[in-house]
Amino acid sequence: MNKNLSIKIVLYVFCIGLVMPVGFGLSAEGFKQVEKQIDQEADRTAKDASLTLDLIRKDEKTLRSELAKIKAQIKKEQKALNKLKATFKTLSKKELNLEKELAEEHKEVADVEGSVRGALKDAVSMVRDNVITAENPQRSRELDAMMDSKGFPGMKGIRYLVDLYFEELAAGGQIVRYEGEFVGTDGKIVSGEIIRAGRFTAYYRLTDGSMGFLKPEPSGERLVAIAGELPVKSKRALENYYDNQGTILPIDPSGGAVFAHLTKKIDWLEKLEQGGILMYPILGVAGVALLLMLERLLILGTTRAHTDKIMKQLNASALAGKWDECRAICTKKKRVPTCNMLGSALNHIGATQEVLENALQEAILRQMPRLERFLPTLGVLAAIAPLMGLLGTVTGMITIFKVITVVGTGDPSVMSGGISEALLTTQFGLAVAIPIMIIHHFFERRVNKIVGDMEEKGTAFSVILLKTGAVIESDPEIESEAPGV
Repeated sequence: MNKNLSIKIVLYVFCIGLVMPVGFGLSAEGFKQVEKQIDQEADRTAKDASLTLDLIRKDEKTLRSELAKIKAQIKKEQKALNKLKATFKTLSKKELNLEKELAEEHKEVADVEGSVRGALKDAVSMVRDNVITAENPQRSRELDAMMDSKGFPGMKGIRYLVDLYFEELAAGGQIVRYEGEFVGTDGKIVSGEIIRAGRFTAYYRLTDGSMGFLKPEPSGERLVAIAGELPVKSKRALENYYDNQGTILPIDPSGGAVFAHLTKKIDWLEKLEQGGILMYPILGVAGVALLLMLERLLILGTTRAHTDKIMKQLNASALAGKWDECRAICTKKKRVPTCNMLGSALNHIGATQEVLENALQEAILRQMPRLERFLPTLGVLAAIAPLMGLLGTVTGMITIFKVITVVGTGDPSVMSGGISEALLTTQFGLAVAIPIMIIHHFFERRVNKIVGDMEEKGTAFSVILLKTGAVIESDPEIESEAPGV
């Protein structure tokens, strides 16, 4: 009711505001009519307001119910969201763990693939440098196809590699004889009886009886005969084995490489060029030493070291006092050092024993330069030759290490070939020095033998001269008065 009154008052005020400009012209009846309209309008407005209020209250109730439902739904959704967040967090951790596991698996797969690729490369190298591949050339082609493929070989390829290695192990312990084709020493395809021993050695025998080693060509699909003659013992053993008369089969683990190296003829000029510039001074040392050895061999070889027969004649003539005959014998044999020494002693007939001994010693010393001529030089040359060879080796090694710093050590054959060439000078120097030292020792022994014979024969001859009285024995009193006695 208060609300209706308030509405009426508002309407009155509103209407008064509207009619005030013209209200002063209305009558009392007109004013009542207006008031009545206002009351009617106020009632209608109050009803509308009441209806609107009821609608508002209903809407409010509905909205509150909906709000409660929405809040409940939000609470429910929030719980679900929290649950999903926890699940998401758990799944994120699982994802990280799975990613790590996946990365590790990728790494393991990459390692496996690398191992398989490495085994594949090793298998390719194995079948190419292998006498077994000639019996089954298809395996070389299959490996090449796997190498050319960019994808992972897969389990099929792995199984094939495993089977190939087991096949290689089994074939490596077998000796197989079969008829097959190979490239002969003349470069033509020939057919013969082939014996394969393991995975390193293969032999052939043609219908004409010729035999030899076989080695695989670079692809490994065909065997090639190695030129050269087999060693006598190996050839005899191989013939007996081919004829089933022997059980011994020569084996060359290098696949014929050693045989090819041994049968390769290397010219001396080629060796000199490989050894370097120091090979020529060593060769010069060898030439000089050879000339000196020939000269010493000519002199010492024709010099008698045993003069027993000559001494019998001299002793007989000396005991008989035939001094002119003794001098004639010594003059006739003047090329014999002992005769030259005794000839000097005969020139002191009648002197004292001390003078005779000094004369003999002087004669021996006079013969020594002739006997020992060039022997010290030979000793020096024998010492110089290996030192020059060692110098050449050191120089060559320095050069090799300089090359290694540039190209690296990726190719062992280059380094080993360089070292072998560097060692040629040492080999050549030792080959020159060893014979010089041996012959030098022989010449020294020869000189010592001649000198020993001279001393022995000189002492014996001086005794004969004392017996015959041709030499006066030294006075003991004079010797005791000699200085330093």
